[in-house]
Amino acid sequence: MSIPTLPLALAGEGATVRLVAIQGGQRAAHRLAELGLTPGTTVTVLRDNGGALLVAVGDTRLALSYGLAQMVLVTGEEPHDA
Repeated sequence: MSIPTLPLALAGEGATVRLVAIQGGQRAAHRLAELGLTPGTTVTVLRDNGGALLVAVGDTRLALSYGLAQMVLVTGEEPHDA
C-alpha cells in the first residue's frame, strides 16, 4: 500500500507534514538536502502567499519558491501516541 502524497506547495498554511520524496533533478534534490529537507523530515508551513512558502524545519525557517515546493512530496504528519 502506497502512502498518499501531495506537493508541499499544496499542503496549506499551518500544515505539519513529513517529507516523503523529492521529484525533479539531482541538483534540486541536492540543494534541498543542503537545506535540511530530506525524506523523513517534518516540515511546517508557516506562510503560503501563493508564490512562495515560508516553512519551518526544526528551528530553521526557509523560504521556498512555489516551483521548488512543487518538487517536494509530503504526507500528513501521523499523530504521536500520547
